[in-house]
Amino acid sequence: MNPAEEWIRGRLRGAPPALLDTMVAVLPADPALPVPDALAAAALALYARLRGESREEALPLLAADALFTHALEAQAEVDPDGLSALADRMGAAGALGWMMPA
Repeated sequence: MNPAEEWIRGRLRGAPPALLDTMVAVLPADPALPVPDALAAAALALYARLRGESREEALPLLAADALFTHALEAQAEVDPDGLSALADRMGAAGALGWMMPA
């Protein structure tokens, strides 16, 4: 189990299994990746798959939102001063923003 999976499983013990499984399934396999970056990358991977065309996307959307929120939480735990940089790099002004239609 890589550090990001350990982090998620340790904090979300009471989460619905389907949600937790969806989140864990998209975590990057690289154990050297910092937990906040791994969680944000997983969120972005799920967001990239969404098309907004069906109700079946509700679970992946919820998982992506949760992963992004937890990425920010993990960043605040390890380096609160890096929170803005992570949000800028991965959020609407960064990678997530590039996914949005023009």
